[in-house]
Amino acid sequence: MVEFRTMIRVTLFGSRNKSSSFEPARDIPSLEGKVVLITGAAGDLGRQTAIELARHGRPARIYIADLPLDEGGRKNLVDRITREVNETPAVGSEKLKHVASTEIRFLDLDLASFESVRKCAAEFVAREERLDILVLNAGIIRVATGVTKEGFEIHFGINYLGHALLSRLLAPMMIRTSEQHPTADVRVVVVSSEGHSMAPPGGIQFEKLKTDCADMSYTLRYGQSKLALIGFTRELARSYPQLRAVVVHPGRILTGMAVSLRKESLLVRLTAPIAPLVCASVSDGVKNHLWAATSLDAESGRYYEPVGVAGKETAIARDEDLSRRLWEWTENEFKGFDILGN
Repeated sequence: MVEFRTMIRVTLFGSRNKSSSFEPARDIPSLEGKVVLITGAAGDLGRQTAIELARHGRPARIYIADLPLDEGGRKNLVDRITREVNETPAVGSEKLKHVASTEIRFLDLDLASFESVRKCAAEFVAREERLDILVLNAGIIRVATGVTKEGFEIHFGINYLGHALLSRLLAPMMIRTSEQHPTADVRVVVVSSEGHSMAPPGGIQFEKLKTDCADMSYTLRYGQSKLALIGFTRELARSYPQLRAVVVHPGRILTGMAVSLRKESLLVRLTAPIAPLVCASVSDGVKNHLWAATSLDAESGRYYEPVGVAGKETAIARDEDLSRRLWEWTENEFKGFDILGN
């Protein structure tokens, strides 16, 4: 019953995507020469983020990092993104085409494995000399319980810990980029959710994170992972002032992740009829990603709802003691696995 009330509260009374003055074609600046990495870019929002940045910003390269694919799967995904970049939306009665100048590359990344995250970061560092925009977009929500390879609750492990580790491993390169290219405006964009409001009492139940948290509903497990991303972004901004770290809620989007959850959750199936009334399209939902990645108005350490609206996070999400405790806990866990090399 508590889970049902929580789902209804977020669905009916949570934040909605509002009309925005941000338009990618007009407002994304030139990203010439820059390098971008996006996690979860095989999914709807990540893929659209890559398409819009390539279409309008034209960075030198965009890396799309997602679950390992065979050579054919990699090629199909890269070709799909490149094809969509090359076809701009209709303008008046004409459909314009251009040739993308951005190279799309794929990286294997399983966020449920520290070793896979380490290999992904190492491969990127071996291939590049700079990283200007890191978009931590990947994520899951599922009813079934589970743990990562290292034994952490699956939502917390994938949504939070895998991304925290990737950002820590790539931080030295991002700092070098900011030092060698003072006008680069190096950024980390972290994708959280209004679902952070579904976190359990106290925000994060640290003592349970190395279990499958089977005594918690999936909404609570998901909620604490998304809450953690907000706190982590605040501490990332504090620890690395050379970077602009921004955390966003994309809005309510009918993505593949939401559709797949219907198979597991009766509550999601019951609320499905009203979903089109409160959800936005992927093309609208991606605007908060793009705004955070490119707008000069985005402030480091802040949480934004669509588009560029600050101050909507819950009280527990603003708790600086909790975010510091999370940062210290995370650093200690990484040291325990000797994954950072220091």
